[in-house]
Amino acid sequence: MSSVLRPRRDWFRRNSGPLRRSCELRLAALGMPGERTIAHLCAHVSQLRGRPVVTAPMRLKAPAPCGMWIAWQDIDVIVYAADTSPAHQDHIIVHELAHILCGHRGSDEPLDQGAAGSLFPDLDPALVRDALYRTAYTDPQEREAEMLASLFLKQAAASAPQETVPEVPCADAEIIARIEATLGPH
Repeated sequence: MSSVLRPRRDWFRRNSGPLRRSCELRLAALGMPGERTIAHLCAHVSQLRGRPVVTAPMRLKAPAPCGMWIAWQDIDVIVYAADTSPAHQDHIIVHELAHILCGHRGSDEPLDQGAAGSLFPDLDPALVRDALYRTAYTDPQEREAEMLASLFLKQAAASAPQETVPEVPCADAEIIARIEATLGPH
């Protein structure tokens, strides 16, 4: 293992326990009834905030982030990369919802007005700054949003109805058994 990676892994091992526990408590405190799906989470966050939460797929080109939350005056918009896998899209959406639930805001660093204007010419630069300046995973807000998203998606997967695997017809069972024997245990 690279000596460059070791300090990061050691830091994460030492610090992820408290972050994980904090995020687990935050998820439990949501009091979210019913299914743990992204649609239900969006509806729940919308109800908590008293304003709509909508998701919008967009073609985002590098170096733009793969997702962002834009808090307009009366609506929350979660933009996510349209050209990535459905699992990645789900993670992006829940990650941005985590920013909302945690009350995260962007950096106070000055924004490059040219970059902001080219991406979103009709938006208030402060909104764009909030969306764009949360892109470094060394940022505590990003780590918290990542952890919360990962825990929610894990809970959602665990509570999802399990797919039933159809039984193999007897005529094909011998062929399947030979294929499994050839491939070995999996």
